Order: sequence, then C-alpha cells, then structure tokens
Amino acid sequence: MLTSMLRDLLAHKGRVVMTLLAIALGVTATVGSWVVSDSIATTLAGEETRHDVGVSVQSPGKEPLLTAADRDRLARTPGVRRAEGVVVGRAGLIGRGNKFIRTSTVLDRAGTNWSNDKRFTVEAGTAPTAPGQVALQKAEADSAGLTVGDTAHVLLSGGRSDTAKVTALFTYHRLGPRTTTDTNEASDAVPVVAYDTATAAKLLGPRFHRIELISAPGASPGAIKAAVRKGLGDEYHVETGHALAQAAVQQTDSDAQELRMTMLPFAAVALLVGMFVIANTFTLLVSRRTRQFALLRAVGTRRSQVRAGIIIEAVVLGVAGGTIGTLGGVALGPSMIAVMRPEDDVDFTVSPVAILLGYGVAVLVTTVAAYRSARRAAAVPPVAALRTAETVPRETQRTRNATGLGCVLLGLVMVAVTADPSASNLGRIIGLAGAVLGVIGVIVLAPFFAEALLRPLLRLLGSRSGPAVRLGLRNAAGDPRRTSGTATALTVGLALVCAFATLSASFSTLIASTTRANVPTTTTVLQSAAGAESSLTLAEADKVRKLPGVTQVAGSREALVGLTYQGGRTERRISAIEPAGLKGPLTPHLTAGSLDLTHGVVISQNQADMMDLGMHDRITLHLDAKTSVTQTVVGIYDATELQASIFLDVSKAPASLRRQITTLYATGPDPDRARDGIRAAFRDRPDISVGSGETLVEQGIDQQSLAFTLMYAMFGVAILIAVFGVVNTLMLSVMERTREIGVIRAVGATRLLVRRTIRVESIVISLFGALLGVVVGVPAGAVMQHAMFGQRLWDFSVPAGVIGLSLVGVTLAAVLAAIWPARRAARTKMLAAIAGE
Repeated sequence: MLTSMLRDLLAHKGRVVMTLLAIALGVTATVGSWVVSDSIATTLAGEETRHDVGVSVQSPGKEPLLTAADRDRLARTPGVRRAEGVVVGRAGLIGRGNKFIRTSTVLDRAGTNWSNDKRFTVEAGTAPTAPGQVALQKAEADSAGLTVGDTAHVLLSGGRSDTAKVTALFTYHRLGPRTTTDTNEASDAVPVVAYDTATAAKLLGPRFHRIELISAPGASPGAIKAAVRKGLGDEYHVETGHALAQAAVQQTDSDAQELRMTMLPFAAVALLVGMFVIANTFTLLVSRRTRQFALLRAVGTRRSQVRAGIIIEAVVLGVAGGTIGTLGGVALGPSMIAVMRPEDDVDFTVSPVAILLGYGVAVLVTTVAAYRSARRAAAVPPVAALRTAETVPRETQRTRNATGLGCVLLGLVMVAVTADPSASNLGRIIGLAGAVLGVIGVIVLAPFFAEALLRPLLRLLGSRSGPAVRLGLRNAAGDPRRTSGTATALTVGLALVCAFATLSASFSTLIASTTRANVPTTTTVLQSAAGAESSLTLAEADKVRKLPGVTQVAGSREALVGLTYQGGRTERRISAIEPAGLKGPLTPHLTAGSLDLTHGVVISQNQADMMDLGMHDRITLHLDAKTSVTQTVVGIYDATELQASIFLDVSKAPASLRRQITTLYATGPDPDRARDGIRAAFRDRPDISVGSGETLVEQGIDQQSLAFTLMYAMFGVAILIAVFGVVNTLMLSVMERTREIGVIRAVGATRLLVRRTIRVESIVISLFGALLGVVVGVPAGAVMQHAMFGQRLWDFSVPAGVIGLSLVGVTLAAVLAAIWPARRAARTKMLAAIAGE
C-alpha cells in the first residue's frame, strides 16, 4: 500500500516540486534568521576581552572620583605589580565638511587616555605621545573620513574644542561588559579618541574613571580585591578581571539570545504562512487522490494504513524540503548580515543547531500541516471510488462555522470588557488575546466568507463581463475551501502588516498631538546632535540663559529609575526639570492637580492609571545607588507612555543627573528673536541641534517609522511565501484540471482566453485574502495601540497609504503569480487532455 502511494506521488513530479518549494521557503526564513544570529553572536564572542588585569577599581557613579594619589596608593597594595589610571571624558569627533560624527558610545565616555598595555591595538601609525597628537578608533575614523596624518577636530566639555594631528588608528579591547551609555555600573565603553595621559588630564579631566591593578606573578586577585575593598569601602566598584571577563561572556550570550528572540518571531510568521501553504497543498493533493484512497480501502487497506501513508509522505517531503530550505537559509545568511550590519565585520557561522533546526522545523511543520489531510484521506469510504468529485459533509461545514463564530464572539467580548484606557496590564493582555482569538475565528470562517462573497459576485458580474472573468470567478467560487485555503496565507501576512501599520500610524498621531500640546511653538529646543543617550551640559544651559531675548530656560534630565509605590515596584522614565519649566517653556495639559514641582511630582495620566495612583499618593524614586526621594503626586497630565512619564524638581536629583541635560527648552517675550539668537550662538557647534517642538515630532515619528519599516520588510518575506502559495495552488489546480481545460479549448476557447481566466482566478483569490487581511488587521492594530499606549480603542489612525499600497502590490503579485500556471494551462494539448484520465 505504502509503495503504491509513494509511486503515485512520484509519478506526478509537478506536485512534488510545488510541495517541496512550499516547505523550503518557510525553512529558509527560519534557518537564515538562526544563521544571522549565530554569526553575530560568534563575532561578539570573538571580540577580545582583556585578561591582563587582576582587579579593577571604578568610581561609584558617573563622575570620575579617583585621583593620582589613589592610583599610587593602590599600586602599593600587596600583590600588585603596577596600577594604571583610566581617564574617561567628553569628546565628539568632527569629520570632513564640519560634519559631526554620530557614534555608538555616549559623548561623555568617548574620550580616554592612551596606555601601552592591552587596551589598544594600533592598526595604523604610532601612539600619541605629546600635545597636538590624537589617536582615533578605526571605525569612527573611517566614518569621519580621517586617516593617519590628517587633522582632527574634537569637541570637548564646556564648549571647548581641540585640534590635533591623527597619529594612530586603533581597535579597543574591553575590560568587562561593554556599554554605549553613561552608566553607574561596572562596565567599559569603546572610546572614540585617545590622547597621551598628560594631554588627556588637561583636556578631559585630571581624575580617573577607574584604576586597573595588574597582579604580580603568583598573586591572588581575590586577595588583592579583599585588600582594596577594605581600604576603599563599599562605595567603589571593585571586581577581579576574571569576574569582569565572565560578565562580558554572559552579556554576549544575552545579546545573542536577545537577537534570536528578535528575529525568530519574524521567521515564525514566515513559517506560519508557509504552514498554511503546505497544509493547503496537502489538502489539494488528498482531495485529488480521493478515488485512489477509496480503491485502496476497497481492496482491504485499513484507515490507519492510509493515515500512516500520508504522514510518511509528509516526512519524506519534509526531509527533502528541509534540505533545500536549509541550504537556502545558509546561502541567504551573508546577504541578511550585509543588510542588518553593513558596517560591521561579521564572521559568517553555521552551527549544527541551525542545520538540525532546519530539518526539525521542516519535518514537524510538514507533518502537522499534513495530519488533517491524513485524517480526511483515512476517512474516505470505498464507495467514493465511484464519485467524480470530492464533497465536504455539511456537518463538517457547520462545525467549522460554529467554531469560527464562537472564536470571533469570544474575542469581541474579551476586547470589549478591557476597553477602558485605564485597564491594568492584565486587562490589556486579555484584550490582545481577544484580538488574536478574533483573527483566528475569521481565518476559520474564511471558507464561509469566500462562498458568501464570491458566489453573489459571480451572479452579479456573470452576465455583465467577458468569458475570462466569468470563468475565473467560477473557478474561484466553485471551491470555497480551496480558495480560502490559498487566500489564508495572504490574509495572515496582510493582517500583520495592517495591524502594525495601524499601530505605527496611531503612534505617529499620538506623538505629534502630545508633543505639540506639551511643547509650545514659541519654545526653542536644543539637543545633543549625537542622539541616543548623549546629553548637553550645564555650560550650554548657562550660555543660553545669557543670550539676549531669552528669559526662560529649562533643562529636562531624563533617566530610567526604579519606582516604589503602594502597589509594588517598577521602572519608569522620569524628567528632572526646573519647576518654572512647566509654566512657559513646557505646557503639560493637566487633568488634575497643579504643576507645582516644589511640593511633589507630576505624573502622566496613563501611568497613574496603570499603577492605580491618584492625587496625594506617595511614591519613592530610586534615582541612583545612593539617592532615593519620596514624593507626593501633586498633578496628573496627558502624555504618551514612551515619553518621560514623571516630572521631578531637579533640585531633588543627585548632582550627576543634574549635570546631564537631555533636552534644553528656551523662550522669551519675542520667541523668533530668541530662536535666532540661539541659532547664532551655536552656529559653530555641530554637536548641538537647535530646533522646535516640530523637531521633536519629526524625530519621534522617524524613529518609530524606522522600526516599523524593518517589521514590514520581515513580514514581506511572509507575503512572498503567501504569493508563492497562490502560484502553488494555481499550478496544482491546472494540473488536476487538464481534462477540463482541454474540453474548453476543444469547444473554441483560445489560449489567450485560458491565460486570462487563470489570471482572473489568481487576482480574485489574492484580493479576497488581502481584503480579509485588511478587515482583521486594522481592528487588531486598534487593540494593539490601546494595549500599548493606553489610548481609547477608537483613537486609532487608519494607515490608508499602507493599505492602498498593499492592495496594489497584491494585485500585481497576483498577475505575476498567474504567469507560469497560465502558460502551462494555455499549452494544454486538447486531444491528449480529453483522452486522459
């Protein structure tokens, strides 16, 4: 029996090829994602972490506190061979054309002193040894267009600058976990510029960020650490080099895992769509082999044997498709790496796990997708050998429709009961689960929708259109299960695109409305051009205050801090600002209380709702390792959840936070005059961006648009797989309708008519799936924006542009998808087709 089934499968090579391609596409996306994450993780792990330091002593906060005297004293610790002080300071690199070079390292940690140990490897030139000389980190020098012998312009703290000759390009070797921010934790940032120690002390500051103790041969780093800890106390970060190296390895592993968790969901989406394609392919294969299964049953084959035969077919096809998909994923890896990390030198790595994953996913997904078809094949009665077409029992249709309707109704109820914008996190999760359940219900009901929509459409257009449209609609409407099964893959892909496009559009609208409400058009906004976590300094704030026409200046110091309240503990982004800043430069829209920061904090409405906080409730802000303040809620205002959600009087913040200004707001009686004066004052400071509230709007929208664009690109892979599903279905349909096509050709249909018929069928199936995706995707996006941003369900924006572009794209894809099946159908030989079985 099994031999007969496999022989029949292999006799139809077209079926086999189309099924293998359906399997391979989903596996390619999965293996490719894993190979990329493996390669990047291996490259990160291969970055040289130093092992020459016995013990590291780091300042307790963001400010360097260690002195030369501390270095000399620590050098006398028993077991220490020598001590090296590491200077860390503010430095920004200006490239050719006076262009400020944005770096991954925060400005306050971008400058350091040179040392002839294992911190640096000279890639070109010689180390700086005197004033007027500087070494540059090679990657940043390449970005700036600078090389050895060029003159570099370096911006320093307090508006100072330095011009020096580039004597060396270097790569840096970290001591412990890397960081790109100015953090209190024990870590090492990759510097951009390095001066000799004497020059660094003059330009960056005389104190050390950390002191590295090199152990004498045979000395115990643990004993040195204990001795240092005893002399310094618990304030300083004192750790052995071995522990820092282990922390670096753990960070690398964590980064690799995070990368996998970021990429694999997209691969899972592609695999899910591929699963629909595979399942639909097996459904077609089984439905077209009904008579074969019935004959096998008639000669004594048991149901379990038929079912096992289909599963074995799936396993064989899964292994073959997994091989093709795994090879495709490995081949695609370098291209994906080039797109994701264009400026990095990533070592291409293919691990055994990636290979096993490809085969495992292929066999598992193919088997799961084929199981339902296997059960249906096993249920074929012997009498079905006399039928010419497969029929679906009405009881099966009713059960499917009832299940789908139940999912939709339950999903709607779950969303409705959690629609309050002040819902808790659990309520928001329930709402999201309801949206997912509703989408599943619609997918289950897809055959019902196909029949309900396409058959009336056929009656409506049948007498008003040409033969190609009539025949194409008839083919699509004649088998609603096949049409819906093919369209479902497109539905999933378009639903995801529309859901995230709705989320993106709603977020953009929210950013624009809340920023414009909180930042008046009369306010000038200053920020660090370095972006990310880089900040301005008190020197810039003092300079703005002294400018003519400027009467109000406020600096927002944003930070992520721990927060303790009556309901528990969490982390929130706060803004430490001058109390007067909320009464002119900024204008938060109050919903309760006042803006008087001298008596407490002002919190955003959605955060207050989430933490169940009200007026006069008390919260404790843990601003750093040593500073905590308990405040009363004196005001509640409107804001997005991704903005700083709590305003605090800056006088209650620690000195390290007060010195780091995220955004500077300024205004005066004549706002235009004030803005012109500020622009003129900072004309020679490319490291400072001068704009307005609209600048903040554009930045926020651009940042989130970039993230969503990457999502669309990944979902596009799933849509391509879905389009292939249309090709697959049409091709199999053409193969199985050879006799029908031959008869149509025999009664006078031209090849052109046959091609047009297949093209119309492709467009109808594709548009049905796309429209169904839009119908479920936009409401799902509305629920997502409610859950993520705490807005009302109906406060969403429809992404008309994305929807229109998607429908046009799907239509074009449908036309292209029909080319091959249409050509094959048109080349059908009439006499052979009519004479064949």
